[in-house]
Amino acid sequence: MPDTYRPRPEADSSLQHWRTSVVVVGSGVAGLACALALAPTPVLLLTKTPAPQGGSSIWAQGGIAAAVGRGDSAESHAADTVDAGAGLVDPDRALLLAREGADAVRGLIEAGVPFDRGADGEVTLGREAAHSFARIVHAGGDTTGRNLIRSLLDMVAATPSIRVVPECVVVDLIRQQDRIAGLLAFQADDGWVQVHANHVVLATGGIGGLWRATTNPAEATGDGLALAARAGARLADLEFVQFHPTALVPAGPSDGSRLPLLTEALRGAGALLLDADGRRFMLDEHPLAELAPRDVVARAIARRARLLARRCSSICARR
Repeated sequence: MPDTYRPRPEADSSLQHWRTSVVVVGSGVAGLACALALAPTPVLLLTKTPAPQGGSSIWAQGGIAAAVGRGDSAESHAADTVDAGAGLVDPDRALLLAREGADAVRGLIEAGVPFDRGADGEVTLGREAAHSFARIVHAGGDTTGRNLIRSLLDMVAATPSIRVVPECVVVDLIRQQDRIAGLLAFQADDGWVQVHANHVVLATGGIGGLWRATTNPAEATGDGLALAARAGARLADLEFVQFHPTALVPAGPSDGSRLPLLTEALRGAGALLLDADGRRFMLDEHPLAELAPRDVVARAIARRARLLARRCSSICARR
């Protein structure tokens, strides 16, 4: 993020004007995929990080879930999603996502994304929590996000209609009557910029960086949600934040930096969760044990952590 960022242009400051058909804010998988899907339409892709490889996507370890294996189906994937959703999942939307997700992954395979393959040359599939089939594709083991981003960036670089602008902080969306007509941003080299566009796409990622402890990068601060809300959009379902139950917590005090993620694929490959006494506790929590849905695993871990904290407090008090 530029050190010279200011909240709004001063009256005497020079304001540049850029024009494009579509401006996409965010350079993660969503933003890159959107820009590529729009080619050959002119697209301006803005990212606030110094390089396009910022955001959460490059840190994704566990792979991509898609019903692309033999015997699997979008219907089965959707059913698993509904079962794991604690009654909060729209079945029609889950089925749509499962179908389109499988098509998208097949497209990535055909485009040459280096997904891991077995000796037979077929893409290998892993299994993770709440899935009834092995349907997780990986690229480079636990570096799936990094490899996927690298492949998408190569595609973007080969697409003349896409221009990527780093170190660009979007401050406001511009409204004209009842539509969004562009945005106001501050770019490290060019200063204040007003982008005039027919369409604005917000692909700014999540809000994990707002938490004291997170596996998300610091730049995941919910900028897009704030921009949309200020422009008059109605926000919904903000409580649905993706999370991982397992991260590596440092032995000493945390400095607020991103915690290393212990990927869910570890449990899918047979890793066990043990409490402070070395006991495998997930057997008492759910029929799927370590492969239970994330919310179940997270609550079970939190209970053991509280018990351990009370035990430690009691021991200290006796001393």
